Amino acid sequence: MSTLNRRRLLMTAAASGVMAGARPMLAQSKPEKLVYIGDNQGGWKRTLTEEVGPAFEKETGIKVEFTLLPPDAWLARLKAELGAGSSGVDIAQWGVGMAGWISPHMLDHHEVLAKIEARDPGFDWNDFLAGSKLAASYDGRLSGIPYRITTGIMVYQKAPLTKAGFAEAPGTFAEFHKAALAVNAPPDRYAFGLMGKQGAGYSSLASWLYSAGGRLVDFKTGDIFINDDKAVTALQFMADLVVKDKVTPPEVTTWEYDEIIAGGQRDRYVMAQTFAPYMTLINDPALSKTGGNWSADVVPGYTDKSQSRTWVDGHFLAVPKYAKNADWSTEFIRMACSKKWQLRSMERGNAPPRGSVLNDPAMAEKLGWPPTAARAIETGVPTPAHPVWTTLGLTLNTGISEALQGQKTAKQALDSVAADWQRTLRRAGIGRA
Repeated sequence: MSTLNRRRLLMTAAASGVMAGARPMLAQSKPEKLVYIGDNQGGWKRTLTEEVGPAFEKETGIKVEFTLLPPDAWLARLKAELGAGSSGVDIAQWGVGMAGWISPHMLDHHEVLAKIEARDPGFDWNDFLAGSKLAASYDGRLSGIPYRITTGIMVYQKAPLTKAGFAEAPGTFAEFHKAALAVNAPPDRYAFGLMGKQGAGYSSLASWLYSAGGRLVDFKTGDIFINDDKAVTALQFMADLVVKDKVTPPEVTTWEYDEIIAGGQRDRYVMAQTFAPYMTLINDPALSKTGGNWSADVVPGYTDKSQSRTWVDGHFLAVPKYAKNADWSTEFIRMACSKKWQLRSMERGNAPPRGSVLNDPAMAEKLGWPPTAARAIETGVPTPAHPVWTTLGLTLNTGISEALQGQKTAKQALDSVAADWQRTLRRAGIGRA
């Protein structure tokens, strides 16, 4: 019996050693709470706040205090806390456009990821789509773990296209133009809806731009591409749909996010390039006159569908360098970004970055757009994250608006944008003197 007991003792000790090695982050003493700082926009955080937080507290005994603020206050709070090296933030939620200034304040999340995978070998980083990893990185450094990734897709009503002789969604610019002319039926229903209000310019142009092979700017060298032939082709194509072909509702220059959804619900257009999750609202029979009529596909490529490219944006969960409870913050992020909770979050309005979740058969059947979003995210181009992009984006939106209203040709508008960008980049110390 003594031999058997010694053997059991040794086995128990060995097993304990394995568990300790698999759970390195949990060696840190427990705090009473973790402080999460994020924004209060949209309902996609409901699973985090109403389910993951309580589940984490039940498992660990640690309460997660969610401080969700309006966008300006959220940014101000993070900049103040992180700029001061404060340990008052345990988990920072940040968006793509913030990466340039926030990344220096975050831990290297390749190291955070290594801890997560040691704790949970089934976490499966390979399941996160390539575009989401690019968006979570700045200058090659991973600065957060993707939680929500939005992207642009094409939504369309299949019946009008079929009636006009198109068996599937248009896959190239030329096919799109042909289909738009064929299904345009003013004044009640037009072919194409877009967010033409000045503030949404980049989101509306980006898919056409990237699918045509265009680029914006090289923030390292200062080289500007926004007025090259590819970019001009993309903007002129989009502007012609509005000004020349008149296949868009006349009011699209006043449309932004809410209006593109409402336009689809009111049957104002047959096709649109828009945020993937918007299809849920457009296609809901309880909310939409056209509910149940919509399908999804990737945006058209320039001359071949394989050239299809779009933008990706989103939000990430991250551990600041100054966090006192970094191991427990990492454990919360591991739980929140796991397959189980990502799938649950999708049921409650999130747009997850995991391929397995977006391609889940039940979600594909229920929502329609997720598998298309997965394809788009895999090759997507992240919204620029350099701090100077905020200024450049305002100028670009003005140029896009001028082209959509017929005030300038695409070439004239983008030449003006490029000239302004050159001055801005020079003032920011980027590129040639």
